[in-house]
Amino acid sequence: MHTYYQKSKNKLQREMNNYLKLVKPELKEIFRKPYPQIFAEVWEYYEQEMLEHFPFIGGDRSSGTKNLTGCMFFIAIGVVGKRYGLSIQDWGRLSTTLYERYFDRVPRPLRRLIGGVFNHCPDLVNKALHRKDRKNAENAARNPGSFVTQTMTPTEEYPVIYHNQVCPIYEFCKARGYMEYLPYMCNLDYVMFHAFGVALYREKTCATGDDVCDFKMKRGAAIPAVWPPHILDESDPLK
Repeated sequence: MHTYYQKSKNKLQREMNNYLKLVKPELKEIFRKPYPQIFAEVWEYYEQEMLEHFPFIGGDRSSGTKNLTGCMFFIAIGVVGKRYGLSIQDWGRLSTTLYERYFDRVPRPLRRLIGGVFNHCPDLVNKALHRKDRKNAENAARNPGSFVTQTMTPTEEYPVIYHNQVCPIYEFCKARGYMEYLPYMCNLDYVMFHAFGVALYREKTCATGDDVCDFKMKRGAAIPAVWPPHILDESDPLK
């Protein structure tokens, strides 16, 4: 285990607990045991099978680190839950519910403010994304395999477009055998943008075999539903 993750164990345990508690009633019904035992079992798997093998992608200096460690909280629930009969589909719905409840805790005025910036000030968003591109490129030069992003030229229909060109979550899932879970995790992006009132439309994800994950904010469009998973349905107009 990289020393960064070794030192971060206590913080990650707290973060995982904060997530899992959001679906405590559902977890108790699935696992049929008290929540402390559920958490201990999920954490044990996460620590031994995931944390032990995470690549170092910049630590606290890289926002992508939290994306990697947090994403795998969800997948750990699915893997351990499978022992208790939790199907991939039901796990995906549970993960969606968890993430919805997570964003429900964000104050509504703050959500409206963030959504307003995306919907009405795309130039500001694109400037911030270009800065993020440069920061990610610098980090990837120091820590190969880290997130690499590229902000694309906006269009009248899509005033904000950006791509994830390198995704360590995808690479970790591919290397460790978690690919069946990944499409559901990518679909959680719809949950986040839905919470902010932003119309996310996407055509490509690494989880479904594409070379990039695209994020396109569509001007004046309806906010897509968060379920069923768009990226698993090839006929879905959002795909």
